[in-house]
Order: sequence, then C-alpha cells, then structure tokens
Amino acid sequence: MMKVINVPRHKTIDDLAREAQVSVSTIDRILSGRGQVKPTTIEHVLAVAEQIGFYAVESIRSRLVLDAPERRFGFLLNSADRQLYRDLAEELSGSARKAVNLRGQAVVRHLNDTDPENAARALLELGEQCDVIACVCVDHPAVSTAVGELERRGVPVITMISDISSPARIGFVGSNDWQLGRTAGWFCHRVIRSGKVAVLTGSERYTCQQVHDASFRGFLRSQQADFTLLESRVTHEDDSAAEAITRSLLDEHADLAALFVAGGGLDGVCMELLRRGRKDVMVIGCEMTGRTRSRLSSGEIDVILAHPVDEIARRTVQAMIKLITSPTPHQPFQTIVPFAVVVTENC
Repeated sequence: MMKVINVPRHKTIDDLAREAQVSVSTIDRILSGRGQVKPTTIEHVLAVAEQIGFYAVESIRSRLVLDAPERRFGFLLNSADRQLYRDLAEELSGSARKAVNLRGQAVVRHLNDTDPENAARALLELGEQCDVIACVCVDHPAVSTAVGELERRGVPVITMISDISSPARIGFVGSNDWQLGRTAGWFCHRVIRSGKVAVLTGSERYTCQQVHDASFRGFLRSQQADFTLLESRVTHEDDSAAEAITRSLLDEHADLAALFVAGGGLDGVCMELLRRGRKDVMVIGCEMTGRTRSRLSSGEIDVILAHPVDEIARRTVQAMIKLITSPTPHQPFQTIVPFAVVVTENC
C-alpha cells in the first residue's frame, strides 16, 4: 500500500490576511510597496508573518524599514579570540539588523585585553560613531569617566553580563551573579562535599566575577563543610594563562578537588587537566560555546552555568531601541536574564 506523505503547504497571502485580520489588498500594498500603510499595521503583519512562517517575511521587513531612520548601535566586547564573544557579536548584530522601526547598523569593537584605559578609549571612539552603546567592560574609574562623558554627549550606555559602578550607565542586562556563584557552590557541596577548591577569575575588575567568587565562597562557608578555599587566581581572560595556573595549582595541591572558572580560560583549564589525566577534579564554568559544550559532553567539564547570549543580545537591543526612540527621559533599568544550568545529560 502506498504511503501518503502530507507536505505542509506554503502560507498564502490569503492565509496571512486572515491571521492578521487585515484585507488582502493591505497585504498586497505592503508587499508591492504601492500605496500607504501605517507602520503599526506593517509591524503587526510582520509579527504574524513570522509566527505562521509566511514566505515573504523579509519583504515585509524591508518595507517597514525602507523609510525608517538609520541608527548606529555600538557594541564593545571582549576579545574575538573567545568564541563566546564572537557568538555574542553575531547575536547583537543580527538583532540590530532586525529592528522594525528603524534601520539598525551594528558597529562591533573587540578588546584584546582587560586594560581599563583601552576600554575607556574604545567607548569614546564608539561614541563618535554611534547613537547608543552596549558593552562588556571592567569596572574602573577610567571607564566610569568615559561613560559619564558619553552621557553628557547624549549617547546612552548599557552594560551586559558584567555591570559597572558608574551612575552614568543607563542600564544593565545580564544574570543574577549572586545566584550564579551560590549555585556553583551548591554543586561543589552536593557532589564533592569536601576538599581543596580554587576559583579562577578573568579579572579582579569584572564585577560579575567578583560576585561569583564572593557568593561561591560565602555559600561553602555557610555549609560548614570541610572545604579548603584556596586563593583566587586571575587568568586575564586568557586560555594559556588559565592552563599555566591550573598546572601550578596541581603542582602545589596534588589533592585539588574542584575548580570554579568564573571568567575566561575554561578551555585552558580543561587542556591541562586532560594532559595530567586528572578526571577527578570537578570543573564548573560559565561559558557555553561549541567547544565547551563538547567538553561537557565528554565529561571534561561537570557543570556550565551559562550566560544565554541569544537572550541577552535580544533584550539588550530591545532596550537600546527604546532608548533612542522614546521621547520620554531615560530611566535607569536592570534586566535579569536567568542563567542556564547545563550538565552532560541536558547539553
């Protein structure tokens, strides 16, 4: 007996008109570009078209932005050598391009180090080109001074993943860092229960990593368990440095039980542990990339408390659009995006 396979048909203009509750002629005017249609109607039709999988979504989007003003979105991120920040750059640029009420142009700048003076200069340079800026920066007076200068110029600055102490920054998009650090501590307490534990941070000036370190240690102390908390080490967000630090820790503490990598360097840690054949050291990290996912699957990493870069990018660009299109004064905001708890069985 012949098996009948039902192939889903393409959604038609009639389907879109019915789902969007507008006339077929309205859809035709949007697609052809002939005749006037209110921007709010086009936005509504675009949202419905994306939802039902209409074939000409990009045509509708291009009609919406054809007469929209052009705005430049500046993004200052950590080194492009790190996959996490290449992924974040791609997500941010894509979200900027998809803005429906303006023509978004993304200007991405990557920093090759954690020098605050370089970060401050890069922020000011972006401010000369862009209408609004989102950044991942160390917290330092030089950075705060640059953000204050940008505020005076009318260029709002949003921080992502790691906040800064400057009152001039308008908002923050990222995870609850106190919860993340305590969650890392919870895993250590539940899995290994005792032993020597070290924390690796990328820089002492990333506020998120300071909080990860402090809340991790605070949780373990509160459990009154038999843990020896070693002095934190700084990787400068570099895998080679993280590899060398791990080597030194293993040489000094043969009974090392766990490593919490609160910043960059997770690949470097794994490489040294693999070289030593130390599968007994629990590894907790914060970066989810294709490579770290593979290491998680193979058991080299036990837990990743991942910053969801796609959601952070989407929320950040939404906030940036609101800042440069709203006629009302800017109000400081904080957007908390839940981190993902990923282990071998759900990666």
